[in-house]
Amino acid sequence: SSGINAEYGDEGVQVWQERRLSLFRLTKTLLAAAIIIAPFYLFQQYFAILYCGSTVGSPPEWCTHGISYGHIQRHYWSNGLFLYWEAKQLPNFLLAAPILLLVGLLTADYLRRFANLADLVTRDSVGYGHVTCLALIGVLTMNVQVLTRFLVSSCPLIFLYATRLQKPLDLLVICYFVLFAVAGTVLHPTFYPWT
Repeated sequence: SSGINAEYGDEGVQVWQERRLSLFRLTKTLLAAAIIIAPFYLFQQYFAILYCGSTVGSPPEWCTHGISYGHIQRHYWSNGLFLYWEAKQLPNFLLAAPILLLVGLLTADYLRRFANLADLVTRDSVGYGHVTCLALIGVLTMNVQVLTRFLVSSCPLIFLYATRLQKPLDLLVICYFVLFAVAGTVLHPTFYPWT
């Protein structure tokens, strides 16, 4: 610190301390991510050892794919990049359209508020990036039947944004949320395709 202070002055010390703090935060974030991901990975490895390493009979098909979860999602639910994009799924895309429109409005509104890209990176950008990335992942790789539940259950920012909408759009969104809650409560448990 004293060598940096002598060479670069007080600003150099401050930059050095900020970089050290940034490195600490990055390390802490990566460690937290590893702690979150580790149980999933270990569970997959446990099943690989249990079922794929066996010499009795032929191993299950998913053993050649590495992680069983991905194979199961792809095989039984057509999850994967553009795998769900079929003409017969158009009604499901229409069911997901209102929440995707709301996320699109939310994202466009956020991007419109900033003059340049450097201003986009704020504390708020995490929530907006989160909801936008989840919507993109959902549309591109998931069966869209679950998209509304997926986004609404993991992104409270959608509800916060809906409270800022102007009339008559706000009333339309409130009606959608109520309709979704009532119809979903009846249709989903009776195995109708409800998002």
